[in-house]
Amino acid sequence: MDEYYRAIRALPPVLQQELSAVAPQQAAAIQEVRLRAGQGVQFTVAGRLVACGRLLPHASAAARLDAAMLRRCFASLCGYSAYAHEEELKEGYLTLPGGSRVGVAGVRGPGGFAAVTSLALRIARWGVCALPAPLQSILDRLDGGLLVAGPPGSGKTTLLRSMLARLAGQDKIVCVADERGELLADGAGDTADKLPVNCDVFARCSKAQAVAMAVRCMNPQIMLCDEIGTGADVQALEQGAAAGVTFLASAHARTFEQLARQPPLRRLLDAGVFTHVVLLAGRAQPGRIERIMPL
Repeated sequence: MDEYYRAIRALPPVLQQELSAVAPQQAAAIQEVRLRAGQGVQFTVAGRLVACGRLLPHASAAARLDAAMLRRCFASLCGYSAYAHEEELKEGYLTLPGGSRVGVAGVRGPGGFAAVTSLALRIARWGVCALPAPLQSILDRLDGGLLVAGPPGSGKTTLLRSMLARLAGQDKIVCVADERGELLADGAGDTADKLPVNCDVFARCSKAQAVAMAVRCMNPQIMLCDEIGTGADVQALEQGAAAGVTFLASAHARTFEQLARQPPLRRLLDAGVFTHVVLLAGRAQPGRIERIMPL
């Protein structure tokens, strides 16, 4: 069963029923389900929005979501406990069991979102992608860190997971900082049939906390981190690198020039934490490598 069908189970029953009518071949291509007050459900396919009517011409509830239905969707996605996702929601998202991420937009209040106007359910798929021979060679010798860069939806997490799958068979001590619970579905065993998880996973804690705990207690040789970019991330990676850890990480940027213009990432590049940058093609071809740059 495609992960799309599993992810929509977190929505209210009336929408589950309608959205489950999407054909399997179409479901496998859906990257996101986007819900907006006053509009119909939209799907992201190959980086472009597709109206609900094109895939579900007979849908009624999904054809237009009013504010009450969007509130129901938000409550259902939170498991009827927004408090349980309080820390994530401060950053504008929540993560479902299994790793699918829900982006939240609306009106912020003192205690969180006073009103929710949009939800973007990004479908987490747990497959791996093929690694080109040059990247395999880099991973096999791994004499320095590697940074994967691309825009949102370009397959950064999938590529990191694919590299982890290769490293998992090399008898090296690998730790994963899975802050959002997306890289390895909280380290749960439900992905064991798709990925040999020969690693130690720190899930649902900050990357700074994960790196500190790993260095202190788990003696990693290699550590994976998804979506770095804050000052705290930079400090954690610098400290880990100083302790001898090699990092594989990802960051948002379309080009190397955009990457280098971000002060925290520029600092890591200048410090020599990474020896290669892998640039991804973009949303339309998730996981496809456009260029591998030695630094």
